[in-house]
This record gives sequence, structure tokens and C-alpha cells, in this order.
Amino acid sequence: MKEIEVLDNQDDGIEFGDQARTKRLDLLGQLNVINKKCESLHRQKARTNWFAHGDANTRFYHTAIRWRRLKNEVKGVNVGGSMLWET
Repeated sequence: MKEIEVLDNQDDGIEFGDQARTKRLDLLGQLNVINKKCESLHRQKARTNWFAHGDANTRFYHTAIRWRRLKNEVKGVNVGGSMLWET
């Protein structure tokens, strides 16, 4: 991060050569890889925690989800003034 910051500051102040530009892009690529690995690690830890402690989805939660799904369900379609119902 510090090297990227230094290169960014150089870009603002003086001529920015192709080598510096290439180095900055390489460092940004490495940072992106590291961020993806950290994100993957956090996902794995969350999954492990979920397996160890289970989920806290109660009967209330599942009832609310079922109610919402039924409420949002399309039962029929109005085509040319007449309703077509799902069979």
C-alpha cells in the first residue's frame, strides 16, 4: 500500500515513466489478489462458524419468509382484458 501511495504521489508531481506505471499496475494486481484471498478466508471462517453454531433462523423467520413468498406469487396474468390463471 505504501509503495502504491508513493507512486500515486509521484504521478501527481512529476513525469510518470512507463516503468513506474507498470510497477504501479503490478502492485495493484498483487493487492487485488491479496484482497480476494482475505475475502475467501473470511467466507470460510463464517461458514465454519455457521456449521459450529448452527443458524438462528427461528420458526418466526421461516413463517415470515413463507408469507412473503405467497404474497408475491403471481397467480395469473391479464392478457387483452381477460385473466389467464395458472393451472
